[in-house]
Amino acid sequence: MSRRSRRKTARRERKARRRPAERSKPASPAAERPKLAGPTVERHETPGPAVEPPPPSASSGEAAPSLAQVEERGLPLVSVLARVAQADGVPRTKLEGAMEILFGAYGESDLDFSALFLKGWLHAREDKEFRLGLAWQREQIRLTLRDILAEGVAAGAFRRDLDPTAVSAVILNTAEGCLLQAATEGGAVPAAELLRTLLALVVSAA
Repeated sequence: MSRRSRRKTARRERKARRRPAERSKPASPAAERPKLAGPTVERHETPGPAVEPPPPSASSGEAAPSLAQVEERGLPLVSVLARVAQADGVPRTKLEGAMEILFGAYGESDLDFSALFLKGWLHAREDKEFRLGLAWQREQIRLTLRDILAEGVAAGAFRRDLDPTAVSAVILNTAEGCLLQAATEGGAVPAAELLRTLLALVVSAA
């Protein structure tokens, strides 16, 4: 072998020693490990409490009366009572006449009349204009009764310790209670008996 051939052979051997042997990297155990499907877990949602629908409104199911309907039946009563209070006569006669008109209208009224006002009071909770209109009618009736009572106290026809403001409210509330009796076609105490009892309490010990 010539000297030149030996040098080429030596250079190839040195290059071979300097070049690292390529080694194939083994695959990762995790990559080779097969994936095992775990057991299927069924999730059951716990049902919450049942939600009940809101109760129906007290005025649902039937149309509420209009303010015009209530005024058509109520304003004539207000006017008649006012004329009784302004008329000439002794206070006891005027009070008895006013109470007969009021208790007759509320206690002996037809079912349409009582139903109109009972439904009207329920509707008044939701309608401000209706509430004010109905309250005005009630207040006019109470003021008329109060004026008659005050006149009777001043004339000595009624009890001296009588409070016209409080007693007029009691008379009106009792008459309005007769609307419930009219709607149920009667009560334990007739309207006429309630009228006589209240009148006797007003004029006793005068």
